[in-house]
Parts: sequence; C-alpha cells; structure tokens
Amino acid sequence: MKCKWSSNTNHKCICKYDADESGYCIFHKKNKSKEENEKVIKLIKENKINDFSGFAFEEKFNINEIIGYPYEELNFTETTFIKEALFNNYIFNGKVIFNNTNFLEFTTFINSQFRYSVTFNNAIFNPRHSNKKIFMGVIFTGQNLVMNSVHNLPRMDGIKFDEYTKFILLDVDYEKEHYINGKINYRIARNQANKIGDHERIGYYYYKERVYGSKSMKVEDYPTYRDYLSSKFFDALSKYTVGYGERPWNVLIVSIVTVSVFALLYMFIGIETLNNELIGISMSTLKNYSLTEIIDTYIDLWYFSMVTFTTVGYGDMIVTSAIGKILVSLEVFLGVTIAASWTSVIIKRMIR
Repeated sequence: MKCKWSSNTNHKCICKYDADESGYCIFHKKNKSKEENEKVIKLIKENKINDFSGFAFEEKFNINEIIGYPYEELNFTETTFIKEALFNNYIFNGKVIFNNTNFLEFTTFINSQFRYSVTFNNAIFNPRHSNKKIFMGVIFTGQNLVMNSVHNLPRMDGIKFDEYTKFILLDVDYEKEHYINGKINYRIARNQANKIGDHERIGYYYYKERVYGSKSMKVEDYPTYRDYLSSKFFDALSKYTVGYGERPWNVLIVSIVTVSVFALLYMFIGIETLNNELIGISMSTLKNYSLTEIIDTYIDLWYFSMVTFTTVGYGDMIVTSAIGKILVSLEVFLGVTIAASWTSVIIKRMIR
C-alpha cells in the first residue's frame, strides 16, 4: 500500500513510498518514535533523497549532518520542521525550494552560501524568532532570491548579494511588534534593486519601506513630543498625497477631492458672475431648492473651483467676500503645491 500523503497545493504530487499500518510512509508519518526518526535520516542518506515534499522532521534538523551528496535541487515543499532547522555553514550547490514550508522552531542560515536560485513561497517562520538575524554572513551568488508571501520573515541583515542577483520581496507583511523588520528587509530589497537596475520594483520596495518606517516611529526616538508629531504629520501628508512619491494616482485623487470640497464651500459663500449674478445657495433656504437646482449650482461652482485650483483664472466668476478671498487664496496655494508634487512624481518615475 502506497502512502496516502498528497500535496495540498498540487494534487498531482503524491507520495511514492510504501505506507505502514498508519496509512503513511515513515517520511510523512506524524508522531514517530525515536528509532523511526533515526531511520528517516538513515534512509535519506542511503537513497540520496533530494525531494522532501511533505516530510515531517520531528527532531533537530542539521543539513550538514544529513545532505553531503550531490544534487541539482533540494525541494522542501510543504515540509514541516517541528524542532530546530539548522542550515548554517552549508554550501547549497543547487536550486532550493521552500514552498509552504513550516518552520515551527528556530531556523538559521548563518554563514551559508547559495550558488543557485532560492524560493521561499508562503513559507512560515516562528514569530518568536522574527527579530533574529538568521541570514547573517550569507553569501548569495545565485540568480534569484524570491521571498513571496512569507510569514514572519526574520531580519535579513548581513546577507551579501552578488552584483547580478535579483532579490524579489513581495507581499511580505509584518505585525506591529515586527514593523522594524519590514522596514529593514524592504530597504535591503530596494538597495539590491538599485544595484542591479531592477527599476520595476524599486518604487514598490521604497513605498513599503516608508510604510513600515512610519509604523515603527516612536516618541522616544525624538527629542521632543512636538518633533514626533511634526514627523508623523509630514509623513502622513507624504503618504496620502503622493504615496511617498511612488503613487501618482494619489495626487489625482487628492486634486479631485480638493476641488470638490472647495466647490461645496463656494456654494454656501456665493460667487458673482460678470453680470453681477450671485451663484450660491443659502443654508437657511436650502429646503426651497430642488435637487436639480442644487446640482446645477454645484456644477457651476465646481467649474470655478477647478479654474481656481489650476490657476487658470478666466475671470468669468469672482469672489467678493473676505471669506471667499481667503478660500480662493488657499485653493490656489494648494493647487500650485499639488501640481508641483504631481510633476515631481511623474518626472521621477520617467527618469527611473
């Protein structure tokens, strides 16, 4: 009878080994005895196994003590490491895959070398060890290092990339206590992207780095509480208006919202035409206006607001009240500032 294990992500991937009375082979079986765990390691060495898909390692895993034979690829898809998984001081001479791998305890790759591509896809690290620098001293000379949707990815300080290595960090999110890790890891990804000219991802990495940098801001990092509030304010302003310089659509949305809000304010203040006709709606008599009249008035004043915001100033409508002049001055200032921001963002992305 063959083992009944099959992959959760690829149902065509099934186990080829024989099962015992539990219905599973010794590699996929859970709650193995000490003798069975020892037999697992022995069989791996004897058969020079390189595909560990779905294997359950219930004792400490030390790759230096297990894999000393040649291989083209090491596949740890859906592998579960119940205890420590040690990959220190090891030279990976082939492609390595960690898809849906579950590291339940401490894992480390310190001083290892990767000579081929490595993929961590939907892998899960233990959150208790997320602040550990598990890649310290790693030398990566492979073509690609992919970290996609990895959970609780530890800090990647100390990893040394080849000048041609592409480091891809996508959809890796962090909880509150590990925001600083997100900032550091996305900064490392951005620096490597700059190094190899991976312009498609530089903006994404920079945005994520700034987001986690904002989330990790603390009062104690600033001389005074006022400095902290000032930094938070300008950081939020940069995020929601220009997306830290990486999201041009934010500028367009902010522009439309600004024009619409000022049009609403002008509607209750009143704007005069060249024929001395007052366009506006009085709050006290609002109920006397039909919905069509309100919409028509708002459209006229939205046009005036847009002309003011863009500093075109046709002159067919003017403000006469003090409050109206203040609002117009404020909208012109915002229009010039936002237009400059839009230009800066577009040019930055075009140059890149």
